[in-house]
Amino acid sequence: MTLRVVHSGTGLIGRATLDGILNHPDLELVGMFVQSPEKIGKDAGEFIRRPATGVIATNDWDELLDLAPDCLSYQSDSIGREVDAADDVCRFLEAGVNAVTASIFAWGYPADVPARFAHVHDACARGKSSAYFSGSDPGWATTDLALAALRMADEVECIRVCELGYWGGYTAEYVCREYFGFGQAPGFEPILVKGGFLRQMWEPTLKELCDAMGVEIEDWNIVYESDSLDHDVTTGFGVVRAGTASVIRFELQALNGGRPVAVVEHVDRVGMGAGPQWKAPFGPEVFAFRIEVEGRPSFTLEHQVSSRPHGSDAGTPSGSLISGGLVMAGKSTAMPLVNSIPAVCAARPGLLGPRDIGHPVSRNVRRATPA
Repeated sequence: MTLRVVHSGTGLIGRATLDGILNHPDLELVGMFVQSPEKIGKDAGEFIRRPATGVIATNDWDELLDLAPDCLSYQSDSIGREVDAADDVCRFLEAGVNAVTASIFAWGYPADVPARFAHVHDACARGKSSAYFSGSDPGWATTDLALAALRMADEVECIRVCELGYWGGYTAEYVCREYFGFGQAPGFEPILVKGGFLRQMWEPTLKELCDAMGVEIEDWNIVYESDSLDHDVTTGFGVVRAGTASVIRFELQALNGGRPVAVVEHVDRVGMGAGPQWKAPFGPEVFAFRIEVEGRPSFTLEHQVSSRPHGSDAGTPSGSLISGGLVMAGKSTAMPLVNSIPAVCAARPGLLGPRDIGHPVSRNVRRATPA
């Protein structure tokens, strides 16, 4: 059965998701929401350099609800408007439309949703609908991949989920400088730390892992540090001056018995070669997710995000491999959501976690052409 999907989002993740929906043999794009006036009236295909789809972008949610879709794909920017984004999605859930999103981080651990976002439970109950949050980090790369790694474990002292990323291609200046601290002087405390954004984003990941392991989180600890280069670096969001943060490293630690049992760790760079004392991808790529299990046995898994675009990747620029890596990072965030849509639509009503939907896989398989 083909499922009818309405999509929202034209940023990096939104474009990659839109491309994935159009590629999926069991999904049909029937509507698209945009916020910017200049995007209204455009065919959805224009946003990802594909032929016309016949789906015209609108900023009217009521018009999209009237289409009676099976699922909403909500990948709009939620930074600074997190509750508004949740309200957008809940409007569809109350109407009986299922939803998948990478935008509402607070929904990452259904058993303990913060009060400001807990109306999702009522919305799902009223509409007998299902909602699912994922992405890459937080999301598939730091929960599903970690849960798969734990199948190989015996004694676990600590599980560490890492993003080792090159951020030089990102264009969101306020987020990069104020939320994460790139380009700031030593000692700067970003919104990530002082505004509680780090815990808001990644607590659900660690709660999911500790719940799966049967471990109580007794306390939390945060580590944040940065390092610099001795020269200016030009990035997608502007120049990062010499002596300011060209690499940041942070940890969110879930503690039991006074020691970390589960950790989210990031080492993110806008200057290649910055912070050589900290972790970097093992292989040739500039972006990787790593799972480290410390215990018996100890082992490491690394998922490298390819910087070599292939086929019809959404919005693929014709520039460097580093730019290609950013596009591929968008794909690896988007596809766990796209591929989960049939499972979410078939699931019980309610807010779902990664252990609730099984193991959805891609059905967009390139088959050999008969000779």
